Amino acid sequence: MHWLTDPFQAEFMQRALIAAIIIGVVAPVVGTWIVLRRMANLGDAMSHGTLAGVGLAYAAGINVLLGAIGAGLLMAVLLLLFSSNRRIGQETVITVLGTAFFAVGVVVISRIDTGVELSHFLFGRLLTVSWGDIWLNLALGGGTVLVVMLLFGELRLATFDHVQAEQVGVHVEMVQAVLVLLLSVVVVISLRAVGTVMSVTLLVTPAAAARLLARTLKQMTLIGVAIGVSVGVVGLVISYHIDSAPGATIGLLAAAVFAVVFAATLPRRNKHHHRPLL
Repeated sequence: MHWLTDPFQAEFMQRALIAAIIIGVVAPVVGTWIVLRRMANLGDAMSHGTLAGVGLAYAAGINVLLGAIGAGLLMAVLLLLFSSNRRIGQETVITVLGTAFFAVGVVVISRIDTGVELSHFLFGRLLTVSWGDIWLNLALGGGTVLVVMLLFGELRLATFDHVQAEQVGVHVEMVQAVLVLLLSVVVVISLRAVGTVMSVTLLVTPAAAARLLARTLKQMTLIGVAIGVSVGVVGLVISYHIDSAPGATIGLLAAAVFAVVFAATLPRRNKHHHRPLL
């Protein structure tokens, strides 16, 4: 028991624990829909693209989270704008925007101060999370979960039955836009704690593991949250004891959980090739 409790005697570890729990809840709630809509590549592009906002905000001397929010919103707007062109696919637009924004971030950070470690933004610094970061993440995360709850029916229709959704008056494009914005919020929440690279891991991996276990959408969401919180807390404890990077340790543990779930559910999935969620 001491192995679990000893790390949290220090206040900075308590703050890190709260931050990990917030991310562990919010990321799978949005990640459920990212996985179901096969938008993992967008999550990856968004997580890298926010580095542009981080670099520009750092250069301007303002909160990097505000810069990340701005970059996420701009990417979302540009994605919706360029995706309307049918001559190029959405995946192409996502790749171009993600790499372009990421390149801007790398160039800006490398030019303004050679003492700034890019790895801090890519992999996070969970142990340096402040109470201000926690309150901001709590507000953004709470708002994100609330939006998903309010739009649950619309998200389900737009995801599984595009035609019926339009027939009953659901604005599918608007739902897509909201989901992209929520995705950018998750990346921002994850930025300080686990970094831009690891944010997509917590967004996709717990939800993907939950998809293999769940029979309903609500089950998938709840299982995803349980996995997200568990790997966040246990990963933080493990990183403390073996002196490793917390964000990377959490990401590696999430991948390990997915591998175990994938192997354990393989016999059942061979019997039932496709099982739709209810």
